[in-house]
Amino acid sequence: MAGECTVNTETLLTLQSRLDAIALIWPWLESLASEYRIPAETQFAVDLCLEEAVSNVVRHGYDAQTDQPVTVEFKAGADELTFTIEDHAPPFNPLLDTTTENAPAASSIEEFPVGGLGILLMKKFAKNLEYKALDDGNRLTIRFPLGR
Repeated sequence: MAGECTVNTETLLTLQSRLDAIALIWPWLESLASEYRIPAETQFAVDLCLEEAVSNVVRHGYDAQTDQPVTVEFKAGADELTFTIEDHAPPFNPLLDTTTENAPAASSIEEFPVGGLGILLMKKFAKNLEYKALDDGNRLTIRFPLGR
């Protein structure tokens, strides 16, 4: 159920590996935006990237397992925001997938590829993406510039 999540502190969100849990990211992000004065356009970029990353973990990393944790940690720096997503899924470095980056541009909406564009969007909206394989999972760190 989407209502099941744990907020250990105001800067740590723990979700269960279900697509409906992704709906909890926006309200959590709104509370952070209010407290840390995150501009609306940055908030939009963060939400897009977090939803894409968590969705990929749930759909591809955990496959059909609905009881696995996905954590999102937030840290605010002087000039950037950092979101770190961790899971216990099999190791997968999303930054190595360049299939859509090297694909020819679509000439019409009918030719536009379905799927595979999430990482490309994340690279466009984030300042920096870093991946680290963990002993028991994955860590994706996403940084955003904090323009006030």
